[in-house]
Amino acid sequence: MTVRVLSISFALAILAASGVMQLVLAKDSDQLDVAVARIQDVPRIIGDWQSQEVVPDVAAFAQAGAKGYWMRTYSNERSRAQILVILMCGRFGKMAIHTPEVCYSGAGYQLSDPPAVHHVKSDLNEEFGQFWTAPLTKKAGTQKSLRLYWGWNSRGTWEAPVTPRLHFRGEPMLYKLYLSRNVGSESRPAGQADPTAEFLREFMPVLNKTLFPQGES
Repeated sequence: MTVRVLSISFALAILAASGVMQLVLAKDSDQLDVAVARIQDVPRIIGDWQSQEVVPDVAAFAQAGAKGYWMRTYSNERSRAQILVILMCGRFGKMAIHTPEVCYSGAGYQLSDPPAVHHVKSDLNEEFGQFWTAPLTKKAGTQKSLRLYWGWNSRGTWEAPVTPRLHFRGEPMLYKLYLSRNVGSESRPAGQADPTAEFLREFMPVLNKTLFPQGES
């Protein structure tokens, strides 16, 4: 085989590979656009919980790689509990590396205890997903304490991997969810559930149906 033929064959192989790559990237971009659009379809009322929009820090979300996002405070009419919920979507890279140690440390919060995995289950013991949860404390100025939950979702199941960037590597899009509640110095009576955990049990079926309709993954 002549050098010219080899060169032509090599060039054709490069063009073919480039064409395939462009098709893959176009498909990934389409999936991301659809995922981002669905964020705004998440209901603002969940059972007894009603929400109010919170003005976001646009620069902070851009730094986190979020292509679509919202911040809402969900309030329970009966218990008076309030939970800040942040939902965002983007490519896996930045979505996976910006964990609470990164995101909340800039606001002066530090983890008070190591994160633990929280399983969200229905009354019938159906698992909706897993989230990390941990207490955070801000000691500068007036001391504040939060209970935070966070997790990721790329294919219809909320997960709490130890190394999210490796776990979700190559995914065309990735959702990330934060839920936080100001707990102050509260001490709940024995047997009383954390309001955020209770909210998650109601929120998960609605959220999953909105982001992944008809079991889409």
